[in-house]
Amino acid sequence: MKRQKTIAIALVNLGIIGGAFFLGNQESLNKIITKKPDLQTVKEKQLDYLKKHQDEIKNFIKSQNPKIESVQVDWNQTNWEEVGNGTPWGGGEVIRIFGGFNHIEDSSWSVLVDVENGKADIDSIMQGSPIRAGGEIFE
Repeated sequence: MKRQKTIAIALVNLGIIGGAFFLGNQESLNKIITKKPDLQTVKEKQLDYLKKHQDEIKNFIKSQNPKIESVQVDWNQTNWEEVGNGTPWGGGEVIRIFGGFNHIEDSSWSVLVDVENGKADIDSIMQGSPIRAGGEIFE
């Protein structure tokens, strides 16, 4: 009887220790599973690259209309998007950058920059939407 009691206590202790070890590893395992593989830093690097090329973005917008004298970039609205091109595999990833111009409150524009192999390519810049002021196309 005493021996059975000793074995039972040993098994309970072993179960408690094993359970604690399992739970400790479970948290580590959850951290590994839920951590996205460096996606945040990839986007941060792409955004830093685009900010370094801000003058090229501004010059591109200015080249679309001779009446545009100044360009404001709203980096807080920057979006990463998957674009389609009518094929099942799509057109790839682009970064859409937004802003205004001539310090007009209701002005807007957007440009698209292709992402190739995880890197933004400023040479691929294209107009993403018409240049507008007050909701109307700016002419």
